[in-house]
Amino acid sequence: MKVAIVGAGPAGTLTSLNLSEKAEIVIFEAKQSPGFPVKCGGLISEDCFKELKKYCKVERSLINKIRGAFFISPSGKYAEVAGKTGSAVIERKILDSMLLKEAGKIADIRMKSRVFEISENTIKIVSQKEKYSEAFDAVIGADGAESIVAKELGFERPEIFSGKQYLMEFEAIQKDMVELYFGKRYSDGFFGYAIPLSEDVARVGVVSRENPSQYLERLIDEHPSVSERIGRSVFEVNSGAIPIGLINFVMGNAVLIGDAAGMVKPYTGGGIYYLLKAAEMLGEFFPDLRKFRQTYMSRLSREYTVGERIRRLYDILDTKDYDTLVEIAREIDFSEVHMDRPSTALSALPKIFKMVKNVSLASKMVRAFFQFQ
Repeated sequence: MKVAIVGAGPAGTLTSLNLSEKAEIVIFEAKQSPGFPVKCGGLISEDCFKELKKYCKVERSLINKIRGAFFISPSGKYAEVAGKTGSAVIERKILDSMLLKEAGKIADIRMKSRVFEISENTIKIVSQKEKYSEAFDAVIGADGAESIVAKELGFERPEIFSGKQYLMEFEAIQKDMVELYFGKRYSDGFFGYAIPLSEDVARVGVVSRENPSQYLERLIDEHPSVSERIGRSVFEVNSGAIPIGLINFVMGNAVLIGDAAGMVKPYTGGGIYYLLKAAEMLGEFFPDLRKFRQTYMSRLSREYTVGERIRRLYDILDTKDYDTLVEIAREIDFSEVHMDRPSTALSALPKIFKMVKNVSLASKMVRAFFQFQ
C-alpha cells in the first residue's frame, strides 16, 4: 500500500514512523528544512517529552524544565499553580530535524516538493520547477493550519487564531515557571505568555483572534508585571496560525493529522501531544480509517470539549473576574491536574464555585461550562 504524507513536521514524521510497517511512504515537504520558521512556543508536558524518546533523542532539544505556571491577572495579581506533572521547553528546530532524520530511514522524503492539487488518488507536485503527478492509495495531510490537503479535498476548517512571539531579554519571576497573562487588553480570546529559557531570556508572546502584534506590544509596554521586567534586545521574531477546534479529520482515503485537523489543545494552543496520540492510533488501526477516527474520538473528544469550555472563559471574563479567580486559585489544590488532559481540572470546579461570591462571575462560569453550544 502506497501512502503520501504531505508535510514533514512532527505530524508528518511521527505518522510515517508509526505507519512504516504497514505502507510504502512518501513524504512531501514544500520547504527546504523542517521547523523553519518556528511557529511554536516549544512547551510540552513531561509525559509528552518522555513519549518522544521512543522516536528520537529528544533530550538534545531540551532547553529548560518547568514545574508550573503563574496565572497573572490584567492588574498584575498572580497565583502559583503546579499540576500533576512538569513540562519541558524544547527547541523545535532540533526536534523537527531529529524526527525527519529518523523518518528518512523508512520513508522516501522529498524536500522542496509542493503539492498543489489532489484529485481522487492522484496528487500533483511541483519540485525544482518541474511538475508531475503520482498515484497513492491514501493521502495524509500533515501540512498545518493552512493545509492544501484539507482545501483540495473539501474538509471543514477550524477557527484560526494568530500567534506572535519574541525571543528576548526578560527577567522571569522564576526560571522554572511559565507566566500566563490573561485579559482582553492583552489578547482577543486567548492569552499572553512568557516561557523562560534561562533567568534572563524568554519566549514572550501572544495568541489572539486578531492583531497579535498589537496585543504583544501592549503586553510588553503596559502590563504592570511584564513591562517592569522586559529587556531591550529581541533575538528572534516568530509568528504563525493556531487552529482552534477539532474538525472531522477522515474523509474517504484521506486523513488530516495535527494542526491540519485542529488537533490542538483549545485552551493552550499546544498540539504535539495530541498529534502524537493520533499518529500512534493511526498506526495501530491503519488502513481502517473509520476505526482510527472512532478510537481517537472515544479517547480524546472529552478533552477537546472541556478544553474549549475553558477557552470560552477568555472571551467572557473581565479584569475583576480574573482578580477574583487568581485569589481563589491560591487556595485550590491543582496537584492532580494534567496539562494534556483538561478534564482533570473538573474536580476543582465545585470548590471554585463554592468560593465565588460574585453572582456575575458565577453566571459567566455556568455559561462557559454548562451552557456550551
